[in-house]
Amino acid sequence: MAYHITLVTNHSNRSIAITNPATEADSKLVGPNSTYVPKRPILVNKLEGNPTYAEAITKAINMYTKTDNYCFWDNTNSAVNGIGENGGTIAFNSSAGNLDITVKADGTLSFARAASVASAGQT
Repeated sequence: MAYHITLVTNHSNRSIAITNPATEADSKLVGPNSTYVPKRPILVNKLEGNPTYAEAITKAINMYTKTDNYCFWDNTNSAVNGIGENGGTIAFNSSAGNLDITVKADGTLSFARAASVASAGQT
């Protein structure tokens, strides 16, 4: 089973950009304080191991926010992992399924299972 992004909510006061090197159609600019529901769920690409930011940016979903440029992926072991260009990390441990991603007012990301209240840890 795979992870799919079904909702992106941007609570920041700046636009964010979503890109996917695997599927150009997944790229989208989301305005400040708005919600984006993809026409079709965005597949979170699978990457094994712990790639560096430079390796991940060419293979993983990418979200550019006012705070950082985040890459994140399905680690093939029941989690979404990620890394920011500035060194922050993302760890969302949950079985595969649909995801809601929130860009907080400060530009950091929060992950939740669609229609649930689970959240991601970010360090």
